[in-house]
Amino acid sequence: MLDAAALLEKHRAKGVLIDTNLLVLFLVGTVNRQRILNFKRTSDFTTADYDLLVLLINRFGRLIATPHVLSQASDLTDLSGNELATIREAFKVLVEQAEESYDSSRVLVADPVFRRLGLADAAIARVCSRGVIVLTNDLDLYLALQERDIDSLNFNHLRPLAWETLL
Repeated sequence: MLDAAALLEKHRAKGVLIDTNLLVLFLVGTVNRQRILNFKRTSDFTTADYDLLVLLINRFGRLIATPHVLSQASDLTDLSGNELATIREAFKVLVEQAEESYDSSRVLVADPVFRRLGLADAAIARVCSRGVIVLTNDLDLYLALQERDIDSLNFNHLRPLAWETLL
């Protein structure tokens, strides 16, 4: 596998598929950076993580999504009050700008990743097998993709590095 900097360059013009947890971080941070620290689904992240994620998304230029990841992210961004309306609008804009790629569920349940990791991760594996890179913080998904020699970036590996200089 290539190192992270080489993967960033290799996939720069192709876009990136952002896994669910990071997509939730992106949406919550877009609505209210300070909310990252005390929202149940993003409390393991920091505002610096959000900044790094934004830099990475900008580096790739376009987002690729699966309906499964989008559905999960929509369900997991259950803010309240005015923030709920704001995050729904941010989600709408994201969906309108993203390139959606998918396979039928019948195809996905036949993929070995489905048995181990479920439908959403099987969808990610299938899309990434067509030359799309995923950015994830899910170690099990990352390892499953590595086993298949599919390009992937583990966000947790990037967090401690000074990536701003590479971007």
